[in-house]
Amino acid sequence: MSTRTQPVERPRERLRVLEIRHAESEPPGAYGPALHAITETTTLRIWREPATVDPADFDAILVLGGAMGVGDADRIPWIADEIDLLRRARERDVPIWGVCLGAQMLAAALGGEVHTSDTPELGVRRVRLNEAGMADPVWGGAVTAPAPRDIDTVQWHFDTFTLPPGATLLAYSDACVNQLFRVDNCYGVQFHLEAGGGLVRGWLSHPESRSAVAEVLGESATDRFPIDAAAAEKVTVPTAEAVMRRWLQDVVGSARPRW
Repeated sequence: MSTRTQPVERPRERLRVLEIRHAESEPPGAYGPALHAITETTTLRIWREPATVDPADFDAILVLGGAMGVGDADRIPWIADEIDLLRRARERDVPIWGVCLGAQMLAAALGGEVHTSDTPELGVRRVRLNEAGMADPVWGGAVTAPAPRDIDTVQWHFDTFTLPPGATLLAYSDACVNQLFRVDNCYGVQFHLEAGGGLVRGWLSHPESRSAVAEVLGESATDRFPIDAAAAEKVTVPTAEAVMRRWLQDVVGSARPRW
């Protein structure tokens, strides 16, 4: 009697992600657990390493925050190099997730304009998903408390951007309309969902950064900033985990299955 040999399912290869970091103080934070579980991540410290990588060597790119801005390109040469790298990635249909400065870099790479905001947005502030955000496959239903539309999250930016051509706005705030956008498989996230009390405390430990925040918020609110950020973690941490997992598994992984 013959027996049928069952096919052996090969394990799925881990996704290859390029993480572009602009400072050691700006790590993936609460996005980290999903990244570590699903991907093999290569970190490009772009302030000291050339942006000569081929984006086609990666399944996705994560672009993190930083104190500089797109408008600093005249004095920081690698800013233009990074925008060019993101353009090349987009041409090759490599998914990109941009955070704060990374969202602004992504917007610039895709044809949007980055400029100084009329009102700096600092502290823990509310971001609200619109109807498109609630229907989005990554963000819709990712926020479970206190309300499925609202995220009280860390904000730390002095610049904002116009939506690039073809972008869909997914979330807004009272101070800054363009908080979250999608262009196909790319997402620009203006707010620091990844940052909790510890990261904010570290950022404020730099006198220049603290002074810039205190000038806007005042000393008392600046002292309270990391406390508020720690309190927000009960929502931001699980939300960051959920959206990063969804993006990696359902968007990046489904587009580029690796067996």
